[in-house]
Amino acid sequence: MKKYILGDLHGEYEKLMECLQLVNFDYQNDKLIQLGDIVDRGSKSFECVDELLKIKNLIAIRGNHDQCFYSGLLTGNYLLYNQGCMETLRSYIDSCNSDKYLVVNCPFRLNDIPIQHQEFFKNQLPYYIDEQNNCFVHGGFNRHHLIEEIEKYGHVDDLWWDRDLLHAARSFASMKNNNIYSFKMKNNFKEVFVGHTPVQYFNESTPQKYANIWDLDTGSGKGGILTIMDLETKEYWQSK
Repeated sequence: MKKYILGDLHGEYEKLMECLQLVNFDYQNDKLIQLGDIVDRGSKSFECVDELLKIKNLIAIRGNHDQCFYSGLLTGNYLLYNQGCMETLRSYIDSCNSDKYLVVNCPFRLNDIPIQHQEFFKNQLPYYIDEQNNCFVHGGFNRHHLIEEIEKYGHVDDLWWDRDLLHAARSFASMKNNNIYSFKMKNNFKEVFVGHTPVQYFNESTPQKYANIWDLDTGSGKGGILTIMDLETKEYWQSK
C-alpha cells in the first residue's frame, strides 16, 4: 500500500483526476489522506466527492468549507454562500437532477443529496493520527494542549479554522539555531500536515515545511494548483 496526502480541492475535479493519474493511484490498495475543503469555489464539488467515494482506503479530513456546507444542509443557513458555496450548491442541484433552484435562502437540504454523500460529510474526521504519530488536520490546533482534549477547551472549530499553528512554525523556522531545539507541541507529533492556508500567501507554489509542519494547500480553487504527496518519500506531483 502506498500512502498519499492530497491538499485542498475546492471543487476542482479535473485537477483531482490529474493528480490521481500522475501517481497511478490504485483505488483498491493505496491510501489517500485528503486534508479537507473538498467543496466550494470550483464548479464540480459533487464530482469530487463522488470520485473520492470510489477510494477504498480514504481518510477524509473535515475542512472549514466542508463543515459550513454540511451545516447548511442541516440548517438551511449557508454561512459561506458568497465564498464559494453558491458554486457547490449549483453543482449538487445540477448533478442530482433536482427541481430545486438556486437562491440566497436556498431550500436545498440534506435529503436533497445522495445518501452516500450525506454519510460522507457526516463522517469526515476532525483529524487523523497514523501509526507513525503523524497528524493530519485541515487548519491546526492549540499546540499547548493535547489534540484529544480539544473539546474540553471548547475550541473544536480551531481544527478547521486555525492558522496560528502554521504561523508559529514559520516563526520558529526563521530563528537562528532552530536545529538545536524542537518545535514544541504537547502531543509531540512526528510531523503535522495541514491545508487551509494557501502557500501563495508566502509567495510559494509548492508544499512548504516549517519545523515539522507541512502546508499542502497550493491554491486549488483560488487560481493555484493541486498537490498530491507520497507520505513516505515526500515526493510530490502537481496539477497544471
